[in-house]
Amino acid sequence: MLWLDDLDRYLLPGGLDQGMLSALLEQRVVVMATMRSEVYGNYSERALRGMEAGVASARRLGSRVLNLIEPLVLDRQWSKTEMSRLRAHLANPNSDSRLADAARHHGVHGIAEYLAAGPKLLKEFQTTRRQPKGHPRGAALVQAAIDLARAGISTPLPAETLLALSACYLAAGDASRLQAESPEQALVWATEIQFGVAGMLVATDTAEAWRPFDYLVDAIASAFEAAAIPDEVWEAAVTHANGGSELLPVGRSAFRFGRLVLAERCFSPLAARGGHAAMHDLGFVQRERRPEHTWSSWYRTVSETGTPLQARALGALHEIEGRWDEAAASYERAAAQGDALTMRLRGVIAQRRGQDDEAHEWYVRAAKGGDALAIASFSKPGIYRPEMGHGLGSETWDPSVEGDEEDEEPWRMTARTSRILSCNLEILADMAHDELDELGDQPISPNIFGIFFARLPASTWGQPRHWRRRVLRALDDLNEDIALGHSPEPRCAAEELALHFALESASAMTCDEPDLVAELAQGLPDQQGDYDWPVCSDLLFQDHDVLFLYNPMMQGLEHPDDPLNRHMGIGDLRPEGWFEEFENVLPRDPSRGFAH
Repeated sequence: MLWLDDLDRYLLPGGLDQGMLSALLEQRVVVMATMRSEVYGNYSERALRGMEAGVASARRLGSRVLNLIEPLVLDRQWSKTEMSRLRAHLANPNSDSRLADAARHHGVHGIAEYLAAGPKLLKEFQTTRRQPKGHPRGAALVQAAIDLARAGISTPLPAETLLALSACYLAAGDASRLQAESPEQALVWATEIQFGVAGMLVATDTAEAWRPFDYLVDAIASAFEAAAIPDEVWEAAVTHANGGSELLPVGRSAFRFGRLVLAERCFSPLAARGGHAAMHDLGFVQRERRPEHTWSSWYRTVSETGTPLQARALGALHEIEGRWDEAAASYERAAAQGDALTMRLRGVIAQRRGQDDEAHEWYVRAAKGGDALAIASFSKPGIYRPEMGHGLGSETWDPSVEGDEEDEEPWRMTARTSRILSCNLEILADMAHDELDELGDQPISPNIFGIFFARLPASTWGQPRHWRRRVLRALDDLNEDIALGHSPEPRCAAEELALHFALESASAMTCDEPDLVAELAQGLPDQQGDYDWPVCSDLLFQDHDVLFLYNPMMQGLEHPDDPLNRHMGIGDLRPEGWFEEFENVLPRDPSRGFAH
């Protein structure tokens, strides 16, 4: 295949012509090319008629080549279908952060253009001030706009403000080069459209006012050692905050940068005017600056009169500092306003205090309110236990009679137990397989019930189809163990959870469908220990740590860096770590493929 990027570079005398294209096609070479739409239009007959004769003659050769090609027009903005697929991808915890940035900031530019032009503009910006004939004043203009954005300003920036602040970024060594670059030239360079997409400074609806290209702001802000924002720029940000509309974001940026005095200057007038968000943030600032101050009064005011989000934040602060009663009261105020997450957090406090019935009631309320983690907590797999005298186990086995330990052989599942467990693994696998095509990459939503993948922990609900298919293979791998005459041995977290669900399903079958169990087990010997699912749950696993994922009190434990995770030696229970095989088991054949 021959790929020609920017095809117009090749449509010159001595370049790609009709004869060369025909020769390539005869050799079965696939020719693909890209060309910007405005350049493509320069080769139309109407455009050629309006050109000088020599230019038109040279371009007519290219026009003949283009007439042989069927163009595929790609719109600058992605279609609704493409954006829908992007949103599904971004719901995945392992999604590409660059795509997430592009989705948030691309604006009038297409996502592809944002991704393509952004790195080029960044490179141009970073290198120009070091070049002998570079644009130090222009780069300083751009840096001032970037730092104002980092300081919390999102409204258009007047050119005179940027020119005044540019002096903050110019070193003594730039003096000789500044003589060759006037302020007007610097502004022209900074705003010039490059790569057919945008300039480093982007025009706005306000005359002579600009904003920085978002990619540059994100790249500079996320740099490992991002430069500090000069004092003059902070003061300009406060001045530019337009009487209060941007004081809140400027104050929050100042707080993140550790400029507490400036943050307090921004929040105080807003809080005095009754702004709940500013009251909340001012409390944080004063707590950091003056612990002895009556900062908690701001929290009480905002908790009692503000939004559920602010009451929840106050509850979290009380909880961090060990004030459980105050935390519970704040959560209850937020819960009274219908905040489902706060209902779950209130249940966590009850659970930590050992008030399990109260915790259950709060989790039920949170689940009814749509909290995903609370909903998933009720799907934790367990073992169904038959009523006394209704078990299907061997009539000759009395579990209350202890055997002679010297005569005992290593435990293994009985033939009947293996058969019923195998049948339930197969049922679950068939169910999961039917769901794969229906779900695709669609995230699980809290209102989806009755399907296998919705019963997994909420942390997995955004995983794509290929991840879910590997969970399906975990069911098949365990069933393969049984088919080979072994007890199923989970080799990874996905297989552990798959086996927990299979044991739950098998125990429910033996309790609720005895006739079906008898039919499935027909011809197999009656043995001591038939259908003893609690013993299977005890002996088939190395531990039950994977079930912590259903416990609302254990949120965050799945990360290997979580302190409790490290203390307990749990390992990586994040979705991306579910298929990492344990070190103390024999690995499965990596080339085994998929049964479904």
